[in-house]
Amino acid sequence: MLVFLLKSTACLAIFLAFYKLVLEKESVHNFKRFFLLSALITSFLIPNIVFTEYIEIAKNTVSQNLANTSGTPEINTNQLVAEESAFNWEIMLWSIYVLGVIAFGIRFIRHLTQIWSRIRLNPKFKENFITRVLLKQSMPPHTFFNYIFLNKEQFEEQNIPQEVILHEETHAKQRHSLDILFIEIAQVLLWFNPIIYLFKSSIKLNHEFLADRAVIIKNNNRSQYQNTILSYLSHDSFNKNQSIGIANAINYSSIKKRFTVMKTNTSKKSFVFRSMLLLPLMALLLFGFSEHREIAREIPTDHIITMDILGIETVQIQDEVVHFNEVAQVLNQEHLSTYDPKKTKVEINVIQPVYLNTINNLSKKIRTTGIDLIEVFANEVIMEESQFQENVPITPTTTVLNAKQMTVEGIDKAQKELVQPFPESLPQNAGQKTINPINIKINKSGQILFQKDLVPLNDLKGTLSKINDHLSFDERKKTLRSVIEVDQNTPKNIIDQVDQILAEHGSATINIVGPKVLYQESATREEMKEYNALAKKYNAMDRNHIIIKKKEVMRLKVIYGKMSKKQREDAEPFPNFPPAPPAPDATKPPMPPSVVKNVKAIKPVAPPSPPAPKSPLEHVKEMAAKGAAFTLNGKEISAKKAIEVIQNNDKINIDTRGSKDKIPTVKLSVDPIEIDN
Repeated sequence: MLVFLLKSTACLAIFLAFYKLVLEKESVHNFKRFFLLSALITSFLIPNIVFTEYIEIAKNTVSQNLANTSGTPEINTNQLVAEESAFNWEIMLWSIYVLGVIAFGIRFIRHLTQIWSRIRLNPKFKENFITRVLLKQSMPPHTFFNYIFLNKEQFEEQNIPQEVILHEETHAKQRHSLDILFIEIAQVLLWFNPIIYLFKSSIKLNHEFLADRAVIIKNNNRSQYQNTILSYLSHDSFNKNQSIGIANAINYSSIKKRFTVMKTNTSKKSFVFRSMLLLPLMALLLFGFSEHREIAREIPTDHIITMDILGIETVQIQDEVVHFNEVAQVLNQEHLSTYDPKKTKVEINVIQPVYLNTINNLSKKIRTTGIDLIEVFANEVIMEESQFQENVPITPTTTVLNAKQMTVEGIDKAQKELVQPFPESLPQNAGQKTINPINIKINKSGQILFQKDLVPLNDLKGTLSKINDHLSFDERKKTLRSVIEVDQNTPKNIIDQVDQILAEHGSATINIVGPKVLYQESATREEMKEYNALAKKYNAMDRNHIIIKKKEVMRLKVIYGKMSKKQREDAEPFPNFPPAPPAPDATKPPMPPSVVKNVKAIKPVAPPSPPAPKSPLEHVKEMAAKGAAFTLNGKEISAKKAIEVIQNNDKINIDTRGSKDKIPTVKLSVDPIEIDN
């Protein structure tokens, strides 16, 4: 409402300034009457005009919402809500407005009542369509609709000049009272707006211009008419204060302007020029004070790519963990070769608090591939105060951000009230419930922070059972995401125990995020390039003249063992090496010595057979039961992870070291293990 009033007041002021500067002193009085009334109405219509622009965005998305998180969720002063003022200013302002409307409404009704009383209580006679009301009071002649009020004594003695009667008859014939009633009602409703009073003055003055011109055209004696007007102004017997405000009176002020306009004769050329100036004026007002609205129009998407932000510059695309700088290359090679980038949508999921700059950096990398449709789903997003915007326009390259909470660093209290959690951007069924992701932080002392509360390790399982209790175990295995944020010096046994608890809770994915990746689950980009180059080299060789280097073959096997299923499908086929040539015939051994007869051989006692060797899986489980420490390719891993590695690859190399006094160490490696002497 406040914005509407400010816009309409600005339009009124601009229209009035144009009238005062360009039109008021011209003799085009009928046009000026139309302009003033139209300007009054138009000033309240322009702020309600809405220009709509349709923007194409991805299906099932809404307008962009931006949000942010703080780096220290334990104490986040930016999330404090400003205290509501105990005094309600809105009620007070509305009360003042209503009182003003009542006061001005009573004044308006009182004036109408006075007019009606004078018509009813005084003698009157009708001549043609005009009714003349003869008053006993000494009042100047005035008109209300087709009633002309004249002093009875002056009229009977014929002391009222004919020019004055003609002046008042013009007011009646041209229905000037309709304009007065319109502006009076506007004044009652908008009594607080000073521009309304200036409009009222200009409208009434223009009525006098119209009546003055009618008198001069008929009598053609301007000087005599001017003297008549002056005589009415200087007559002491007339009490001007008794003149009714809603009537047209001959002694209306601004005599100097009336006399000046009487001498003016506007040419047709000047009138056309001044009228044409209204076109740029209207364009300026429409552009500056109307409303511009952008409506999202859904466009279909042929392919959706899902990403998970793991760290500041690390993202997981399906099963592959890559750096932000490698995102465009991965998208081009693995997705956009068969799909149109303009009809491809990227959905980015982030559980831990994320800064807006991180999202913007990733979006820039994605858009270099030609993909415009990007939607982010986040729990909390953090932005600086300078980045906060309201009513962000939707464009084809808008990153649609759905955030449950937005934190603006350095925001003031007035803005803080506007920064509320965003509504869900995707439609939900009536029975659908929110799935709360799990975010756990473990510091270097092994303390566990869950939902901004310190939770003992022994109580973590019970605390997790209260989260997402509307989901079954099978549903959690399909949808629940968990993130463990660790410090560089976080105890490994605490990480392993928390990881085990989350797995037992039914978490679908468990991402351990810290200053460095704890273990590698797939081949890196550099290793993939090395493998493809070697595999392509051997696949191109003639099998009859192939030269095989053992070092390169071993390297191919090592990298191939690290690859995920997706990487193996996209990589060069593993070379089909020919079988090794048969070993050369060995030289014949020398003849054994002759057997000496009658000598009994001593039959030795055979030692007991050694027990069957344990399988790698049984060995690792036994070491896990003893509390052994495990490493994979030189990186520490949990016992659970070691068991998973053995189950997936029973050809992995194992080296176990230990003593009675020390915890055993089990080294797992896809590369051959070198044993130091």
